[in-house]
Amino acid sequence: MQTLREKKTLLTEILSADSSYILQHVQQEEIVTNRDYNNLNIPNQSDEKTVVNLLDKVMNKGDTKSYELVNLLQKPHIIKNYPRLEEIFNNHTEPSDHTFNPAPTIPIPCTDNSDLETVVTGGDEVSLYEMTSVPRGLCLIINNEIFEKLSERTGSNKDAVDLANIFSRMKFRVVMCKDKTAVEIPRVLKVFSELKQLSDLQQYNAKEWVGGQFTDLKDLPKHGDAFVCCILSHGKKEGVCGTDGTVVPTIDILSPFNGTNCSILVEKPKLFFIQACRGKDVQKGVPVNKKPKVEGMDMELDTDDGQVQDYTLPLYSDYLVFMANVDQYISIRSPTSGSWFIQSLCGQLEKSCTRGKNIYEILTGVKAAVSKKKGDLRIKDAYGGYGYEVVKQSPDSRDTLTKMLIFPAETTHSS
Repeated sequence: MQTLREKKTLLTEILSADSSYILQHVQQEEIVTNRDYNNLNIPNQSDEKTVVNLLDKVMNKGDTKSYELVNLLQKPHIIKNYPRLEEIFNNHTEPSDHTFNPAPTIPIPCTDNSDLETVVTGGDEVSLYEMTSVPRGLCLIINNEIFEKLSERTGSNKDAVDLANIFSRMKFRVVMCKDKTAVEIPRVLKVFSELKQLSDLQQYNAKEWVGGQFTDLKDLPKHGDAFVCCILSHGKKEGVCGTDGTVVPTIDILSPFNGTNCSILVEKPKLFFIQACRGKDVQKGVPVNKKPKVEGMDMELDTDDGQVQDYTLPLYSDYLVFMANVDQYISIRSPTSGSWFIQSLCGQLEKSCTRGKNIYEILTGVKAAVSKKKGDLRIKDAYGGYGYEVVKQSPDSRDTLTKMLIFPAETTHSS
C-alpha cells in the first residue's frame, strides 16, 4: 500500500494517459467490484481524476488489493500501454517502503514472465513466500489404486493425471510412485525428503510427468521454493492405508519433511493434499433457506475409508494439510471422473492461481465447490440389502504457514 501511496503522483501522471484502459483491467482482475467500476467510470470526468479515485479506492481496500494492483501494473500488456511504468518497477536501487521490495523478485502468477514485488515483514504486515526457483519445487504423488485385499480405487488415475497436469503447469516437477505398502510409503517419503541419489528413487519405480505422461525418472530432482505431496489411497479410522491394508499415521507422512529431517525446506511451504476418508460415517445435507446449485451429481460412487491424525509439534512450521473430508466421515470418489476433492482442487488451482489468488482463497474455493456436490452412494443396510443414500462432503484444512502463499502459474495447457 505504501508503494502506491509514495508513487501516487507519478502513477497518476502515467495512467492518466488512458484511464479507461487501466480501469477496465482492474475490473477484469476483480481488484475492484462492478459497483466500484461504475462509480469510478464517470462520463466527462478527467482521466487524472479517474486515476486518483481509482488509486484511493484500491488503497482503502487494504494491502491485498494494493498488492494485486502492483502485480497488474507489471504485466507486459499493461507496461506496453504505459511504457513509463518501467520508471517505477525496473529502476529502483533501494526498497521504497516496508511493504514491497523492488521488482524483479517473484514471477506474477500468469502466462507472462513479468516480476512481482514481494511483501516483507513490517509491523503487522505479512511477508510472501519466495517463488522464484525453476522448477518451482517438487510435487510428489503417491497413487494407491490396486490393493491386496481392499477394493480397487477406480478413478484414482484420473486424479493423479489431473494433479500432474496442473502442478506441471505451475512449474513444479511432478513425480509419482504407484501402489505402495504401509512400509514403503514412509520410505518413499524419506528418500524424496533427502534426495541423495537417483537410485534411491528408482527402487520405488518413481515416474516423472513429461509430455503428458508418466515416464521413467532419469535424473535426480532437487528441492525448490516449495514442496507438494498428494496422497491418494484407501484408509481406516487410524490413518491412510498402504496397498497391504496396513495404516500409515499422518505424522509418519509429515515427519520426513520437518525442520530437523529436511533442513533445505525450512521456512518453505510444505503442502499435503490427502484424498482419504476420515471415518465411516456418511455426511448428509441440511436444508438452507436459499437452495444452492447442485454440481457434479454422481450416481456411481466409491469411498476412501480412513482417518487422518492431527499434528501439533512446533517443528512442523510452514505446513499445510488439506484433507478430503472432516473427521469421522467418508470421502467420495467417482470411478469415471475421479474424486470430488482432487477434481475440485485442480479446478480451483487452475482458475485461482492465474488470478494471483492466495492459498487461503484457493482452499475456500475448493471447500465451496465440494460442499455443493451431492450424490447417491450405494450402502449395505443392517439386513444385508443395498440401498442408496444421499451423501455430502466438507474438505478440512489446517496449517502452520507463516507467510502468504501465492503460486506463480501458467494458464496455457501443457502438452
